[in-house]
Amino acid sequence: MTLHSEQSVSGLLSRALTALEAGDEEAARTLAARAEEMSTHPLALANSALVHGYVNQHADEMENALERLEHAASLAVDHRDVPEGISLYLHATTAMATVYRVQGRYSAAEQLLVTAVGRVEERATAEDIVAAYNELGVLFKYSGKFEAAADYYERALDRLSGTNSPELATLYHNIAGLAHARGDYAAAEDPARKAVAVRTEALGADHPDVAADCAALAPILLEIGAAEEAESLLREALQTFEKTYGADHYEVGIATGNLAAVIHQSGRPEEAKAHYERSLAILERALGRQHPELAPVLNNIAQLIRETDPRGAREALERARLSLVSASAEESHPTLMAVNACLSELKNQK
Repeated sequence: MTLHSEQSVSGLLSRALTALEAGDEEAARTLAARAEEMSTHPLALANSALVHGYVNQHADEMENALERLEHAASLAVDHRDVPEGISLYLHATTAMATVYRVQGRYSAAEQLLVTAVGRVEERATAEDIVAAYNELGVLFKYSGKFEAAADYYERALDRLSGTNSPELATLYHNIAGLAHARGDYAAAEDPARKAVAVRTEALGADHPDVAADCAALAPILLEIGAAEEAESLLREALQTFEKTYGADHYEVGIATGNLAAVIHQSGRPEEAKAHYERSLAILERALGRQHPELAPVLNNIAQLIRETDPRGAREALERARLSLVSASAEESHPTLMAVNACLSELKNQK
């Protein structure tokens, strides 16, 4: 491949990523496809396939995304003797693991990414390995392997020591989420507030990623008794998400479910029920009816139903349990434990 064509491919991919960040999926798709057609060198082809996979992933075309990402990884894997090959291989496998996680395929994601990290960990750049560590932390949090999640987050923090970047904000966000999942709300507040502060400084207060940090801080505040601040943060985050992504986006579904929990705990059950139902409907459309991320909303709906109809909560609880068990969640997963305990109580009430 000539220097001119290499530069052309690189320019097309840069423009594709810029278009994707701006939300123009069709322009990004066209540019990535053109770059892939022009590429002849294996690493250029891998880079083009990787960006094309990102476009598919952003558009929720997960099977197409996996196809392009697998192609990118297969091209890059034989070039792990050069920095570009290492980077492309790790980016592709990290993105594939993210797709598997979003699909609820936790075991497949773990096997893939642990293997990839083991192959290149000592030679990868700090930026690339931090992204992989972070994805492993998220994955292990979702599957209930909390000690493993904490270990990978700590490794990532060590690599980012001395920085003040959006990547650091993401780590603080996820560390807070892990502490929240473990029920250690006091430990969750500080990193959650740090995430908001670091990201606001880096991106500005109106950025949707800052809204995501605020939405994650809110459930923590609820647990430590700051319900009013939690509700305010969630309503502001919802406005940002709906304006940025539309009314039926995944982020809207998650934030709506958290807002429902705040309203429920504040003693407004009918208002909470409407928000729970909206959250569940959005997440079912985005993820499917058996995805494990539906379990917390289903469990919360069941608890609301139990207040007036103890046995009527069984269907939601069974759905929540099945979604987690099907995804190979650990028996110690807090939502699964709560669901099993509630089902046991209902059984004993017969």
